[in-house]
Amino acid sequence: MSKKNQSKQTPQLSPENYIRQKARNLPIYECLVNAEWEKSKMVTVIVARVHANGNITAGVYLVDLFCLGIKDTTYMFNISLPGYKDQINKMVNIQAIPVSYELAHNIVFAGLDYAAELGLNPRKEFTSLTRYILEEDTDDVELIEIECGRNGRPFYIQGQYDSEQMVKKVEGQLERAVGKGNYDVIRTTEIDNLSDEYLDEDFEDEHDEFSDMTFEEKKDLFFELVKSMEDHREVDREKLSGLVISAFNELIDPKLVDEWYDNYSESMDVNVLPIEEIPYELWGVKPGKLTVTEKITTLFVDAYNLVNESTKIASKKVKELKKIVGDIPAVRILELMIIQVDGNEEKSIKIRLDNYAKYPDYPVFKLQLLLIKLPGTIYPKEFREVMPGIKSHFDNRTSLHEIEFMNYFLALLELIDYESNATKLEALNIVIENLELPERIDQAIYEQIMAIKFKMVIEYFSNTKI
Repeated sequence: MSKKNQSKQTPQLSPENYIRQKARNLPIYECLVNAEWEKSKMVTVIVARVHANGNITAGVYLVDLFCLGIKDTTYMFNISLPGYKDQINKMVNIQAIPVSYELAHNIVFAGLDYAAELGLNPRKEFTSLTRYILEEDTDDVELIEIECGRNGRPFYIQGQYDSEQMVKKVEGQLERAVGKGNYDVIRTTEIDNLSDEYLDEDFEDEHDEFSDMTFEEKKDLFFELVKSMEDHREVDREKLSGLVISAFNELIDPKLVDEWYDNYSESMDVNVLPIEEIPYELWGVKPGKLTVTEKITTLFVDAYNLVNESTKIASKKVKELKKIVGDIPAVRILELMIIQVDGNEEKSIKIRLDNYAKYPDYPVFKLQLLLIKLPGTIYPKEFREVMPGIKSHFDNRTSLHEIEFMNYFLALLELIDYESNATKLEALNIVIENLELPERIDQAIYEQIMAIKFKMVIEYFSNTKI
């Protein structure tokens, strides 16, 4: 071909560079927020712009007006209008209402500025990318006053996946910014200390002292009790527990509980082995490739048991184990646990992605993809629509190590939480109660379920998804 007939091609911009350079030139298609956002103070803001071809590029911002500012953010780039509508339906589990661009803009930047005043930084994806879907924050955009905090004070709600290290980090920063006693904190895990007797269904049915209360009365009492708890005042924990169960039961569809109970009961019918009984499959190597000695088993068990006591000592055990068995999945599981306990979320995400890339068929690493909270990540379709039964996911094995069972349980729980489906959670709770599980994980599972029940009740009374 002669040079005369060759056409010059303009290098195509990547989605990220297009957004940075050109997104602001696209006209606004629509802006959405969740209904009653002024009460909830947890706002999902969607700003969508339309291309000349009718496709949509949109920024999605989870704004915590209580304290954290821009808690999460993601984007959609140049997708069809039906595709955009479908993504909105998947991402927003609350009623979305249209608002002006000016209001959407002010909500985002009010949260950003409030958090900045407290010394709290937004998600780096906002500063590096999704802020370019918004107009520059100048006087050209009408200023609308947006109230932040609660009762004039910063208010931090611990999310399900906020580690204790993160809680301490936020509390420390708030104390530096506004002084001790001038901010409020709710740890959702505090609900774990509530009385076990309220988990008994018969007890609940006979002793629901809150059944005659209206929604508003329950809501006012709930936040009154929670306020006492966050202020470290004496609180009637039995009353709070009973109120949580009473409110949670209003979210359940009794007709479907049995159906989901049968589903989970059948799918989770496995024998759960204690930590010292390690099935060969957990090592993640082909049969005959590893001779499992007593020393290897002891190193694994010791490292596992030490993770929550001393990550430094646990790391030494893992390194010793790795010298013997090599870089195999079982070793990577321990390395990830140490990183998670240390609270390094970015490194944790990187390791999980790397684990799956290197060992895509290892069942635990598949499940751990569901626990990655990356902006723009959509749960794998096969998990969203039909969560595989535990036996089928683990190649029809009837006995699983507690690590394998816990990863499956947490992935299943993540999907239930993602759907905000109280009926499924209650059905799963009943199934778990009927399983014979090692005591150490039985308590951990109970705490996870109660934390999500508490969270669902907060969402119920606040009319927003945390």
